[in-house]
Amino acid sequence: MGDDGTGLTLLAAIESARPDTRIEYVDGGTGGMELLPVVQEAARLLVLDAVAGAVPGAVACLDGDQLPRMLSSKLSPHQVGLLDVFAAARMLGREPGQVAVVGITPESVELRLGLSDVVAASVDEAAARACEVLDRWLAEAEAVTMGDDPHTPAHGGDPGTRVEATDG
Repeated sequence: MGDDGTGLTLLAAIESARPDTRIEYVDGGTGGMELLPVVQEAARLLVLDAVAGAVPGAVACLDGDQLPRMLSSKLSPHQVGLLDVFAAARMLGREPGQVAVVGITPESVELRLGLSDVVAASVDEAAARACEVLDRWLAEAEAVTMGDDPHTPAHGGDPGTRVEATDG
């Protein structure tokens, strides 16, 4: 579906750029409730997807305080499914401590192969933003493991960072 393949394209770029055994890369496909265990087991979850916006090719990176925006505006064709998964994880008492979304605004999600030129031109920037998120999370996990974080006791390891890409 054209630019709806953004998540998988980003996943491939990031997995190549950050081949770290502490990161689990997951092709979430079209998502749904089958992603519940992925969400529940992640200490940190980075979602990669095409995201709604006014300017095709624009890169979006949302986390922390910005995530309520994700809940109040439609970011992607899969958002309803992802919100259902997040709600179920919360109700079951097991959800990621940190969630971020990195994506690119699509130009076209019509039936065709490959990304549009404007979206393809933004892949490197979006991948770099996603890698920044991962680098920050890995540094935080390392600090916790080493006992350097005065707010979090050392626990001998990090429960994991997952990167999930959705696709239509």
